[in-house]
Amino acid sequence: MHAAVVNDFAKAPEYGEFAEPEPAEGEVVATIRAAAVSNLVRLVAAGKHYSSAAKPPMVAGVDGVAELPDGSIVYVPGVRSPWGTLAERAAVPVAALRPVPDGLDPVQAAAVVNATFASWMPLTRILEPGATPTVLIIGATGAAGSVAVPIAKHLGARRVIAVGRDGDALRRTADFGADEIIPLDDDLEASLARVGADGVDVVLDFLWGDVANTAIPTLARTAPHPQYRIDWVNLGALDGVQVPLDATHLRMADLHVWGSGAGAYTMERRRDMADAALDLAARGIIEVAVQRRSLADVATTWGDHGRLVYVP
Repeated sequence: MHAAVVNDFAKAPEYGEFAEPEPAEGEVVATIRAAAVSNLVRLVAAGKHYSSAAKPPMVAGVDGVAELPDGSIVYVPGVRSPWGTLAERAAVPVAALRPVPDGLDPVQAAAVVNATFASWMPLTRILEPGATPTVLIIGATGAAGSVAVPIAKHLGARRVIAVGRDGDALRRTADFGADEIIPLDDDLEASLARVGADGVDVVLDFLWGDVANTAIPTLARTAPHPQYRIDWVNLGALDGVQVPLDATHLRMADLHVWGSGAGAYTMERRRDMADAALDLAARGIIEVAVQRRSLADVATTWGDHGRLVYVP
């Protein structure tokens, strides 16, 4: 079959032949309809993600949407290495599959689950029923960051503040429900101090690095009072993997800094999240801006900007 084959972690996947998937017990061979390229997919394809020990040659792609032999359309959360979802076919785990609602474009379905995971999982973990928090999203202009805005609103956020670099994309977050936008510029510290004084309950941080190094002490220092709880959730490190935390900042407020990744949640919770994401997308509450590409062009389009979704 044809697939996006990773032959070298230092190079983009190449469109080529790969062995047909071999279904194990509990699996069935399905036809892939669409597969998105998230940051997770890129890191695995580059041999840089902590969750994967796969080695080349292998097929890129972590999740996707497939058509089963009976014609049903399903979301596939993952397949066994060395196979991946950027391929014509995959052996998919039947027990883990989630139905894609009628009318939802497979391309959108392929992109929305991973994008939803980042914000849905920590917010549903920490928010009590009836809570109306202020949520600050750092890195709100990417696929997952922009989807986090309507998700936070859907889950009860009273106020959502979007922070990001891409001016046009940042302004569009207001259309998704952001109450305020803050550009990543020289006035960042002053802007964060202002919103911090009013109280920020949850920070969804997709960037880490230098931005977090500025934002953590600023929000801790300007919190309404020393007992004010702030949940700082790390969801990525696009701005750098290291932050030199000053211990005093951890004691200025009731500051909880923690990370949220797939390993922190049970399979049942991840399945519930996928169902919620697909339902919200089908109802038009959330949508990922996608760039549709042909799988045959993977080698030349892998570096394109935006949330790519490949179709065999």
